[in-house]
Parts: sequence; C-alpha cells; structure tokens
Amino acid sequence: MAIDMVIDPDKLHFETPSRGHLRGSKLIGSVLVLIFILMMVWGGMTLSNPDTLPIKQVRIEGDFTRLSPVDLQLLVTDKVRGGFFNLDVDAVRLALLDEPWVSEVIVKRIWPDALRVIVIEQVPVVRWGDSALLNTAGEYFSPEAETIPVELPLLSGPVGSEQNLLNRFNAMQEQVQLIGFNIVSLSLDDRRAWSFRFTNGIKVTLGRRDFEERFNRVLTLIPTTTSGRIDQIESIDMRYTNGFSILWKK
Repeated sequence: MAIDMVIDPDKLHFETPSRGHLRGSKLIGSVLVLIFILMMVWGGMTLSNPDTLPIKQVRIEGDFTRLSPVDLQLLVTDKVRGGFFNLDVDAVRLALLDEPWVSEVIVKRIWPDALRVIVIEQVPVVRWGDSALLNTAGEYFSPEAETIPVELPLLSGPVGSEQNLLNRFNAMQEQVQLIGFNIVSLSLDDRRAWSFRFTNGIKVTLGRRDFEERFNRVLTLIPTTTSGRIDQIESIDMRYTNGFSILWKK
C-alpha cells in the first residue's frame, strides 16, 4: 500500500538561526582555537627550557680494553646541555666519536632524567705504518702512539690501500700457518712491489708481478728446499722467472 502526501508550499516554514546565535558560535570557536594555540606555545616554551626535566644520570655501557668508562662519563657530562626533551644527543655522540679508540656510539634518553650511552670500542687487528691501526673492517684510525699495541702485525702501503692489504694479509697468513709459519709484516711500496717478513725474521721479496705464482712458490720452497736450514736464511728474493735467490746469514 502506498501513501501519497501533498504539501502546500505556502504553508512550509523553516526556522533559521539568528545572526546573534551565529556570532556567538563563531566567537566561542575562535576563543577555543586561541586557547589551543596559547597552550601549544606554552608547552613548547616549557619543553625547550633547560630546567625542564634536567638530565641527572649518565650511564656508560660497553666492553672496554683501552677506553676508560670514567673518562667517557666525564666527557659526556661535559657535553650535556639542556633537559630531557631538548638535549642534543647528536652533539654527545659526535664528541665521543672524536676519541680515536671509539668505533660507534648509541645515545638513548631514559625517562625521566637519565641518559644511556653505549660505546663500542675499536678492535685493532694490525698496525698501519708508524702511527696508526686498522680495525676488523680495514678502517684506519690513529690513537695516541703509546696506546698502539706493538705486538700486532705491521702493514704499510699507499693511502687508500688499507682494505686491500688487510684482505691479502689475512689470506696469506692463513696459508703460511698451514706450514707452521706466521707473517709479522706485509708491505706494498710506491712502485706496487710486494714484500713480507716471517716471525723468524726472514724477509721475502715478491716484486710487482705474478704475486700469486711467486707466493705459491714460497709455500713450496719453505718446507722442502730450505728444510733444516731455515734459521740460516736472512732473505729470499722471488723476482726471478724460473727460480729464486737466498741470502744466507753470515
């Protein structure tokens, strides 16, 4: 069943809000927006104030061999400027990274007034030249001379060749250890000529060409040709097409 409704347009009546009512609503809305803005400004000023939740505790974490946790804490404390919210953690991190023995730094805020600083110490694997070290990634760093461990193997070469020399040294060391030896130094000179020295002091010159072939000949030479007389050798020169020369100790 359908119902039809007939409406007389002349009798329709719509109630519209008065102008005063509209003005009141707009005024209330404007006041609320203004209050919100003022609260935001006040909140921003409060949080940016260094006296708001000042950092009271600094905790240094890490496994240290050559770094001093006390010295690191003093360094961090000296760089702490501001409260919990506006502390420049990047400034703290960069200050620690200026220390040569520091490899990486992670800085975290701990609510409500503490700073947690995780410091990762450099792990040196070889010396580089007279005054620097390389870490496990072949990255160069130069700490104070008195902190350089002299017992580490010595590598030297042109600037930018650090990673190449470390990779080659690791491969060579693994091979010579199979015949009971260790390499204590590896050098690449400006002419791109290679040489290295064993723990017992024997210097081996490989030259610029045929590195792999000449090195493999050394691995064969040591346990065979020189067996029983190794302590009498001063140096071995492999820069010959089909042979080598040995300098004997006097």
